[in-house]
Amino acid sequence: MKQDSEFGYKTRQILNEGLERIDDKATRRLYEARQAALRIQRQPISVLRLAGFEQAIDFGLGRHIRTVFAAAALMIGATGTYYWNAYSQAQEYEEIDSALLADELPPSAYLDKGFHAWLERGSDSSSE
Repeated sequence: MKQDSEFGYKTRQILNEGLERIDDKATRRLYEARQAALRIQRQPISVLRLAGFEQAIDFGLGRHIRTVFAAAALMIGATGTYYWNAYSQAQEYEEIDSALLADELPPSAYLDKGFHAWLERGSDSSSE
């Protein structure tokens, strides 16, 4: 860190020594070039400017427009995923309800604890 500051100091001294030897015409051209570079640097480049929304850029929206678009896309994706999962789950429930309604067992049979034990034994024996 100390070496960097020493290098910067020495560089500044050398440039300042050479400053006296530059003629006025070259100094003026350097100053104009620096001012032109600063003007270009201060102009924000944005998609909004190309689309004609220059006032939105002046209010600071142009700097963070990518963040806003990314957040909006994330929200749309999350909402779409939520509804897609809800729709899939509703379809599964529909299939279960249809199977229960088409079955010949009365609804009270499903409430019997012995019936659940019988179903578990039946599924174990059918998987073997």
